[in-house]
Amino acid sequence: MESSIQQCRHFLASSGDIFSGLEDRHCALESPPGATTAGWLIGHLAVSGDFARGLCGALPICPDTWLALFYPGTQPSKDPAAYPPMRELCDTFLAVYTQLCDAAGSMDRAMYDRENPFTPRRSDFPRSGEFVAFLMSGHLGYHLGQLV
Repeated sequence: MESSIQQCRHFLASSGDIFSGLEDRHCALESPPGATTAGWLIGHLAVSGDFARGLCGALPICPDTWLALFYPGTQPSKDPAAYPPMRELCDTFLAVYTQLCDAAGSMDRAMYDRENPFTPRRSDFPRSGEFVAFLMSGHLGYHLGQLV
């Protein structure tokens, strides 16, 4: 888990540069056309990281309404008004992943070894702790890369 926490902290340190200059009008920006929007990517990462925090025993940070917007399988909107303000998305993302690093570092063995409740990825990551590690590293890096 420690290497995933280090990777997550590295991505967090890079996120300031990635997010700099983003405004509300960028929420529906598709780059390239047909790709996921900037607002959806940041919201999706926040919701996913919050899910990982829950697997570590932490209470959610993201508003419940965000699940309908950003849960895996939802479709990005091309309407910037469909999203929360960009500043709120970015601030929530930072809070989620900062706290996730701490929560993952103190995840006990019993929580780590529980069956991954997210069934679409259970075959790849059968234990909750393995899924948390993936969400903090590969998943986070992949989607930040899309945003760049």
